[in-house]
Amino acid sequence: MSALRRIAASPSLPALCGIIALGAALRFATLGLQSYRYDEAVTVGRVLHAGFLDTFAAIPRSESTPPLYYLVAWAWSKPFGTGEAWMRSLSALAGTASIAVVYLAARSLPVPRRGALIAAAIVAVSPVLIWFSQDARAYALVFLLAALSFLFFARARRSGAARDLAWWGASSALALATHYFAGFLIVPEAAVLLLGRNRRAAALATAAIVAMGALLTPIALEQSEHDHASWIASQPIGGRLERAGAKFVGLDNGDEHGARQGDGVPLAVPAALALLASALLLWRGDPEERRGAGTAALVGGSAVGLALLAAALGRDYFDGRNLLPAFVPLLIVVGAGFGVRRMRWAGLAAAGAFCLSALFFSLEIDRLPRLQRENLRNAAAEVGPLRPGKIVVTDRYIANQPLRYYLGAEFATAAAPVREIDLVGSAAAGRHAARLLPSAFRRVDSDPVSYDFTLTCLRASHPVRVPLRLLENGALVGGGGRASVLVPPAAAPPPRRRSWTPRGSVRAR
Repeated sequence: MSALRRIAASPSLPALCGIIALGAALRFATLGLQSYRYDEAVTVGRVLHAGFLDTFAAIPRSESTPPLYYLVAWAWSKPFGTGEAWMRSLSALAGTASIAVVYLAARSLPVPRRGALIAAAIVAVSPVLIWFSQDARAYALVFLLAALSFLFFARARRSGAARDLAWWGASSALALATHYFAGFLIVPEAAVLLLGRNRRAAALATAAIVAMGALLTPIALEQSEHDHASWIASQPIGGRLERAGAKFVGLDNGDEHGARQGDGVPLAVPAALALLASALLLWRGDPEERRGAGTAALVGGSAVGLALLAAALGRDYFDGRNLLPAFVPLLIVVGAGFGVRRMRWAGLAAAGAFCLSALFFSLEIDRLPRLQRENLRNAAAEVGPLRPGKIVVTDRYIANQPLRYYLGAEFATAAAPVREIDLVGSAAAGRHAARLLPSAFRRVDSDPVSYDFTLTCLRASHPVRVPLRLLENGALVGGGGRASVLVPPAAAPPPRRRSWTPRGSVRAR
């Protein structure tokens, strides 16, 4: 009987459908709530071009991940443009599908239905998985493909069937073509399968994955020269481990910068519940439950260990969002622990508490601007259309790409006469910015436009040619280092389908 027929005949079908419906609602209902963050704006504003080949050529220069997501996103953008809701719907579909795939993967280990349903529920309400299901980046797609890889790994390990091994090889190759960190999940899967009952078919499937890796090598080498991800290693490894753990247990969003924002639920609560799930599995699980979850723990733990080993050897890109492929088997372990048959209602109660804490944080993200992406869509709406003589100066590492996209602007390459300078940065920097500019400029307005950004407007009575090096002084916006200067485009940009926040609204709605 096929997997779909087994699901259709299963008494757990109504519960699974309800979980998937909840996960879909959490992902699709607020797709346009937040404006694009920096990386999303890079996707739609710098990587995606009108032509397929131009898009492909931009990936090695702009990105540190493989090309598959961006090529799919290019095709996805064609019907309705690059507005937030449409572009993010690709990730929302992948994130919703992942709920069902994780359930199937758990059942294929095998994990009892109750544990598989709990694992699916954890995926449905996970804040970080919802975040990246509403993100125009590769993370939701790689999580789905990693889940498919683990599903066919679990099936092939039990059956040894050439068909399951072929599907494992195909899904794993696609996962690797979406994110390099999928390789840390694939390596232990391949090691187990190569020691299994059908070693010839496993070797052929592994060869297909190796071939994909060979095709990606020139792209990876060119990307390493541009060093887009070097910022990761500059952060303390302890803080990165803490944030990765918080993402796993459901108390962090998709951000990797700055301090993690709490939500009123101590991190120790879901962390203790996750440890309780492991203890229940070891203490009360029967041999079948321990074997199935043990395989998942072996693969997931090995994936995290390999990522840490790579970091220790100098290839340090270890952070929570890059670990999403490893979350697939590890979340199944947690679900299996809560679903141990001998614990009955006690296990379900613990699972409920774990899921509710994650759901609470997911809803808090929708409610609280401090947990959201910076609302640079609103900042652009407050700035208004750029015109000759009006420029925007902003933070280079958070705001410049989103504002460039929303304003249809270009980065300045030379000085030009200006009468109005709009600073999008910190309020404190805006108060003192006039001291750093020619005396002709006076501050005329200053208003908050996002949680961390204030729009400060300075005007002169006549056009003034301000040196570009002066405008790129990070002290103007409080970001340190160099600022970015945005100017009107040389020619009118093509129209983009996007929604704007009403003037004066700090939160995107």
